[in-house]
Amino acid sequence: MNQYKGEIKGNLGDKERTFKLTFESIVNIENKTNKSIIQLTQDMSAGKYSFKELLIILHEGLLGAGTNIIRESVGDAMMKSGLIKSSELAGIVLASAFTGDNKGDDNPLVQAENIQKDTQSKNT
Repeated sequence: MNQYKGEIKGNLGDKERTFKLTFESIVNIENKTNKSIIQLTQDMSAGKYSFKELLIILHEGLLGAGTNIIRESVGDAMMKSGLIKSSELAGIVLASAFTGDNKGDDNPLVQAENIQKDTQSKNT
């Protein structure tokens, strides 16, 4: 997982896969579920979600990460994983939309931020 690039790794079906929510995938999720990303997140936290919503989130997450996969294949993988594991993964993928997307390496701090400066006052 590279959380600084908005990527999530998770097991779905019989293999580890990479998920990423892009601007386009978030808009697609909202359009396909008829819910805002905030409402969908709140509903998922309260356990108010459908299989269709899980499918949409996971499919869009895979597409956002560059995986060329059809929706039916994602549904089949969800059935292999089971509803509980699929819903946990969908929740993690959905939450990644709120962490941002830094395009740097794995460390978001620039070199200057890692250097401690002498902060002692000149007046002492």
